[in-house]
Amino acid sequence: MASPRPTTIVVGCGVVGLTTAIRLLESDDRFLVHILAEHFPLDPLDPEYASSAAGAHHLSFAADQDFRQRGLDARTFEIMWDELEAEEITGGEPSGLMRLTQTEYYDGKEKHIDFVSGLPDFVIHPASSLPDFATHSVSFTSITVAPSQYFRRLLARFHHLGGKLHRVHLTSLREALTHVSGHAPKAIIVCAGIGSLHLKGVEDTDIYPTRGQVLLLRAPWCRSGWTHQIGSLDGGEGGARTYVIPRFNGQVIIGGTRDANDWHRDARSETTLDILARALKICPFLAPPAVRLSDRTPVPADILPLIEAEIVGFRPSRKPQSPADSGLRLERGDSLSSDDGDVAVVYNYGHGGFGWQSCWGCAEAVVELLGGSKAPEISHKFRKAAGLA
Repeated sequence: MASPRPTTIVVGCGVVGLTTAIRLLESDDRFLVHILAEHFPLDPLDPEYASSAAGAHHLSFAADQDFRQRGLDARTFEIMWDELEAEEITGGEPSGLMRLTQTEYYDGKEKHIDFVSGLPDFVIHPASSLPDFATHSVSFTSITVAPSQYFRRLLARFHHLGGKLHRVHLTSLREALTHVSGHAPKAIIVCAGIGSLHLKGVEDTDIYPTRGQVLLLRAPWCRSGWTHQIGSLDGGEGGARTYVIPRFNGQVIIGGTRDANDWHRDARSETTLDILARALKICPFLAPPAVRLSDRTPVPADILPLIEAEIVGFRPSRKPQSPADSGLRLERGDSLSSDDGDVAVVYNYGHGGFGWQSCWGCAEAVVELLGGSKAPEISHKFRKAAGLA
């Protein structure tokens, strides 16, 4: 009788956990991969499941000297870029990805990070062309994601590869050892996001929520992305940030807020009004065509009828471990003992608001940490963004 196929367990099914599981399955077809998670991608929105609440555009926050984060973000951008190119060639069901022109405004002494200067069509706008609220501005081509659509494709891919999905509320890492019947797993990958704060065996006190509130609009005429940064990114996501994120299906996300250690689950009405005003300031094109064709200046009340949802999410932030560190924990930890031998443990959490920007790069790093194939080299097209050129 053939020996049973060894298993690998991934804890968490956000975009980080799901892409990690897919890369593990693709790396070695001898292994079964089981995901244990309380929240699934297509569940109703829940603030503790940040992946579905995210604006989900690819805008890196990597500090200029944080070459690891730059590489993870650049590799993820490259994969999504290639997915889009393949989709354009073959057609078929949309992936949820959309290529667009992204314009970033900065206020004060801040300038763009090096990463974006390595993206396609990068330009610096002359000071004479800037609106009165900006002191610096750049544009480039970037990518946005409609999470539900992209998740459908990821789930289909995961199941096609033989992955197994289990709805489980884990209270401890050791509990995962016995949840899947048979022998203990070969490895456990912790992609638990904000859950890493309370999961016994991890209980990372450096994890904290950064509350974000955004609005989902129906505005199909808006097809370009805009952001306004006030204050320093500090190699992370510092300062105040306003953004307009169109999606392929006519939806537009506008935001946002960054409230550290704020566990308030419901949308705040005063925040909604503030977001409307800020977003309209940087992108008057949000207003309906009839309003823009009139003689008056658009006001936030013009956008109110476009709101489909007010969304709150808790970004799974983690305190940086060094000045140039993003806070990400991506490393192999101490093994867990079991009756079947030691079980490898790899940590892949603490992504804050950059889970979508770095998911595929992190997934390939996990495979490498487990002794699998080395992560692919970033192509020449995106080596500058990664800090390799």
